[in-house]
Amino acid sequence: MRKQITGILLILCVIFSCVSCAKPTTSEETQPTTTIDLQIVYKNNQFCYSIIENGNDTSLYMFNAAAQPIFDIYGLSATAADLAPGMKVSLEYDGYVLETYPLQFSGVSSIRVTDLGANNVEFLSSMISGMFPSSTPSEIEQWEVTFSGDEFLNAKEKRALEYFLNQKWEGAAIKVEPTEEETKKNSGRIAITTTNNPDETVTLKVNIASGLETQAPMERTMTVHLEKGKWTA
Repeated sequence: MRKQITGILLILCVIFSCVSCAKPTTSEETQPTTTIDLQIVYKNNQFCYSIIENGNDTSLYMFNAAAQPIFDIYGLSATAADLAPGMKVSLEYDGYVLETYPLQFSGVSSIRVTDLGANNVEFLSSMISGMFPSSTPSEIEQWEVTFSGDEFLNAKEKRALEYFLNQKWEGAAIKVEPTEEETKKNSGRIAITTTNNPDETVTLKVNIASGLETQAPMERTMTVHLEKGKWTA
């Protein structure tokens, strides 16, 4: 009887030993992804600056499109060079956002173009900056940008415009639609008036007044139409 019990215990020890030494079956782990809908408002090489399509978040976001799987609006393979301001994209990433500014999506795994919007921010930023042929905006400590007439930029696009003008005009502070507390007596002023025309064109009038006696006010009026996501005169 004792030999029988000893034999059973020996067998069980062998079994447990084999189980503990056995290697676990390997299986490919899938990384969880998060999908978010964005609109690209500006592009610098492979870096795309964007705003979130839905909700009230007015923050500016950025993602690196280099070496990522990219698909155009027809589902065909594309590259970072094919992405352009105004495009709406569905972005897959690992769910984390780096707390830089602009905020940066982490672990981007795919980019899909879902629609063509308008390059409002890029166009208006270039239009305003092009009105300074002989002087630099940084000569003025602060610029205040205001809008009137029909809507051309939404609240998210205005925050993006403020960021890009601040990047371009180093040494000056730009406030788009400033609050009463943000206004200054000696600020330069940029007034933008928008008119939507019956023929689906848009007339933009930009008036720039630096407030300096040595600089006369500048004004430019342009009628533009939207063609494949870009404003064209």
